[in-house]
Amino acid sequence: MDISIIIPAYNEEQNIKPLYESIVDILKPLNKNYEIIFIDDGSMDNTFREIDNLRSLDERVKCIQLRKNFGKSLALAIGFNKTLGDIVITMDADMQDDPEEIPRFIEKIQEGWDLVSGWRQIRKDTFEKRLSSRLFNIIVSKVSGLRLHDFNCGFKVYRRKVLKTIKIYGELHRFIPMIAHSYGFKICEIPIRHHKRQFGKTKFGKERYLAGLFDLFTTAFIGRYLRKPLHLLGRVSLIASASGILLLIYVSVMKFVFGQTGNRPALTISVFLLGLAVQIFLFGLIADLVSYTNQRYNFEEEEDFISKKLF
Repeated sequence: MDISIIIPAYNEEQNIKPLYESIVDILKPLNKNYEIIFIDDGSMDNTFREIDNLRSLDERVKCIQLRKNFGKSLALAIGFNKTLGDIVITMDADMQDDPEEIPRFIEKIQEGWDLVSGWRQIRKDTFEKRLSSRLFNIIVSKVSGLRLHDFNCGFKVYRRKVLKTIKIYGELHRFIPMIAHSYGFKICEIPIRHHKRQFGKTKFGKERYLAGLFDLFTTAFIGRYLRKPLHLLGRVSLIASASGILLLIYVSVMKFVFGQTGNRPALTISVFLLGLAVQIFLFGLIADLVSYTNQRYNFEEEEDFISKKLF
């Protein structure tokens, strides 16, 4: 299989058939073997029926129906696990992504990039979505060190080895480029056309702001400290111990220099901080041992993407 296209869909019954027809029209001249995998994420309308009708007419169409709405990250993870293609394309089912961009993505992958992300340079969305997206992209770029204009664009193309590496859950689909970057994959983006939604309703909700903030912390930790957790916990331990020692010095000076005695809260706090520092450091050592053991037993599986084969 040359190309796999993964399309998560939630209540998109009116968009399924025209999206499929557009994809087929674009891929036909490329003379590639391909599959189209729709993930029905617990739709409440006739989305699954529309997909099933296409599947009965075209054996290249595959469908996975989830029992309820689990979210885009899980839908993508399931799709990634089922793909057969060497090149994997993801796109949304709302018809705002233009299938005519697919050949440009494939050309970019063939230049040697591992992940090519779309950049909705002129977005056809509400002002609120455009503003929140801009702030999100600025923050994630600063945290990750990867400069992209549009991390959350659903239109992306991957080499298969990327999908063997990254693990996504929760709402981490927004941070796929950031996660892939932490593993050393080559990432770029290309400007793409973006269309206004014609059918259905947006799934954008206010609750995603808080979820995105928490997932940013998770992703930042995974990217920087997954293989060396003591580097983070050790710093926290040093801060706690330094604070405890400073407070202890302050209490000692007040007692032996100025002669002030009594039950001072600073003494209790300093002892607490020193004890906390020891516990955090020991916890970091344990986390490092767990990480080392996991890396040791999975090294043969990870070897394909953490190093380049020179023989």
